[in-house]
Order: sequence, then C-alpha cells, then structure tokens
Amino acid sequence: MKSVRKLCIAILIVTAIAAIVGGVMLIKDDTGRSLQLSIDDLKGSFFTDYNLIGWILIIAVGIFSTVSAVVILLHHKLYPYFILIQGLLLALFVVLEYYTISYQLSEVVFGFMAIALLLLGNLLRKNLKVIVNPTEQSSAEKHPHKKSHYHKHRKRGHS
Repeated sequence: MKSVRKLCIAILIVTAIAAIVGGVMLIKDDTGRSLQLSIDDLKGSFFTDYNLIGWILIIAVGIFSTVSAVVILLHHKLYPYFILIQGLLLALFVVLEYYTISYQLSEVVFGFMAIALLLLGNLLRKNLKVIVNPTEQSSAEKHPHKKSHYHKHRKRGHS
C-alpha cells in the first residue's frame, strides 16, 4: 500500500501545481488568452470571464490537493477519504470545465487523474483498519476465561 500512497501523492502534487499555475494565469488574464482560451467559450454559462474559474481552480483543486498530499504524508487515519474527496472535486471541476469551455486536452488529463484518485482512494479505504472506539471491547476480550454456557445446562442421558 506504500506504493499506492506514493502514487496518490504524486498525482496530487502534479494536480496542485497545474491547478495553482493555471488558476493564477486565469486570474491575471481573465480573458483566458494566456491559456489559449476564448472568452466566447463562456457564452451561455453563468461566467462572464475566467476570474472566478481561476479562483475555483486554485481553491478546490490546488489547495485541497496540497492539503490532501500533506495528510497522506502525515499518515492521518482518514487520508483515504481526503483522496476520495479530492478525486470527486477534480471530477466536478472537469465536468464544470467541459460544460463551460468545451473540449480541452486538460479535461482528459484531469479526468484520468480524478478517476485514478477515486479508485486508489477507495482501494486504500478498503484496506484501512479503522478502530471506531478503541476502549470498547467485545465480551470475549473482557472475559477470556468464560466459555459458552450452552453445553453446561444441557441434560445428559435424557432424550
């Protein structure tokens, strides 16, 4: 599972760098020309320029990818859920991008990254041993010397 965590960290770092750089470029040039986008692509959507899209990209994808990578590095017990949430956020951003900007190669790349994060996060989640309440013990652990009473009370020789 260590290699799966490393792969998730790599995907999250690449995603974070691309999202932060792309988001800053969209904020600085809200026409989108610096990323070879057209303001005409936004017609019919609720966006008037790329400024808000840049902020969404930085916060939802860039910053949360960075936070998720740090959570994995710290081996926090909930790190698979951070991976799953980031995969979902990335997938939602890809859908938003598809419906507002039309088809771009970045949608395909980020789409594959989102799918990878969702699959790997789910794999890690299934292998995670979460102890809900470590102070709670089963009755067998509380009383290891006690055995089942079923055979003690059964009458012998009477059928």
